[in-house]
Amino acid sequence: MAVTISFINFKGGVGKTTLCVEIAASLASKFNEKVLIVDLDPQTNATLSLMSVNNWQAHSNNHGTLKDFFDSCYDDHPFDLTDILVKKPVSYYGKLDNLDLIPSHIELFGMDLKLATKYGHDNLKAKLFLRKALEPLSGKYHYIFIDCPPNLYLATQKGIFASHYYLIVALAEYLSTLGIAHIQKSVKELFIEARSVLEAAGSTAVGLEVPKVLGIIFNRVRYLTGGTGDEEGIMAQIRNKYPDITFNNFVPQSTQIASRPQTQVPIAVSGYAADRKYEERIKAVAEEFYDRITAPENN
Repeated sequence: MAVTISFINFKGGVGKTTLCVEIAASLASKFNEKVLIVDLDPQTNATLSLMSVNNWQAHSNNHGTLKDFFDSCYDDHPFDLTDILVKKPVSYYGKLDNLDLIPSHIELFGMDLKLATKYGHDNLKAKLFLRKALEPLSGKYHYIFIDCPPNLYLATQKGIFASHYYLIVALAEYLSTLGIAHIQKSVKELFIEARSVLEAAGSTAVGLEVPKVLGIIFNRVRYLTGGTGDEEGIMAQIRNKYPDITFNNFVPQSTQIASRPQTQVPIAVSGYAADRKYEERIKAVAEEFYDRITAPENN
């Protein structure tokens, strides 16, 4: 059964999507793991990092996207996520044959309000839509990565309720790290509230476990070898405060990484000489991810 991980932060612009795509690509290519990315963010950045706009539009017209899934949820119609699945969006010499995608759509903006308006106090049902829909796919993958929007609205809550773990992506700067404790507190409160709703309705909350925080990953650190004085100070503070969950490895700032979505070929598999140093940094983060997720305490 797949292990499902949400990539989250309440602050935008931290490179959450980039790490989601690059770690997935590294696991698929270098560890031979079968990975599914679910792009839950209406910005569709993960989707367009793996397929061209033309291919995405054609797939949307012919097969659909997550918008079609949530439209069906709204109308109370059954929906099979395999209908919108993109198999091997990036073939690239066979390096990413293990990576699949469930694409997003920009028209997901507003879906939160639409679903919340319909379900009102019964919005736990809406929060569990994705969890239930992913169950038939779980046996086909080692990992399911959910790229969540940079907030804790209903879309992100759907991702969290579908997950066993979540990863917090942060910049080594003051404002980016302020919300780490709040994220952990908010995730726990979501599940406390959900259990209360189920118990009040006479239903069982068995299986509705709070996902664990797998780690905090620093992204866009100034240099390959480390950060500026200020960045190193902030990273040290976070490591002291959260020693068990802060990743030792980080991803450096790079125009190579920032421009990679335009090519739809992740740095993790590009093989370009100019990418090699950054590919190694991403691989180190993916290896640490793999070590953490397969550690005895997480199994």
